[in-house]
Amino acid sequence: MRKEDISIIVADDVNTMRIQIKELLRMFGFKKILLCANGEEVKKLMELEKIQLILSDWHMFPTDGLDLLKHIRAHPIHKETAFVMVTAESTIDKVMEAVTSGVDEYLLKPLTAMQVQSKVHGALLKKRMF
Repeated sequence: MRKEDISIIVADDVNTMRIQIKELLRMFGFKKILLCANGEEVKKLMELEKIQLILSDWHMFPTDGLDLLKHIRAHPIHKETAFVMVTAESTIDKVMEAVTSGVDEYLLKPLTAMQVQSKVHGALLKKRMF
């Protein structure tokens, strides 16, 4: 699959973070980037669009990134969607909770362009999208 054909959702309750990640993804060659403020918006959008990758913040309301990840992994149609958790949560307990819930990559804030590119490509390679 080509980068310009991959549909991506960026979910974060902070608008500036959504825009920052979107601009980085555009810089890397991705074109189909949708923005959501929380997990509920992601769920609704996924019922309308075929999404290959989600970059989600952990702390959002009413549905946070971990609950969204668990929902995606339990969903028969969406369970293979690549998922990158974007968070400042760096304790081993939180990382392991995300890993055991099925996260593909874990991206720590503050973000750098190189880290975002590496984690996005890593998640897509795991799901054989490239």
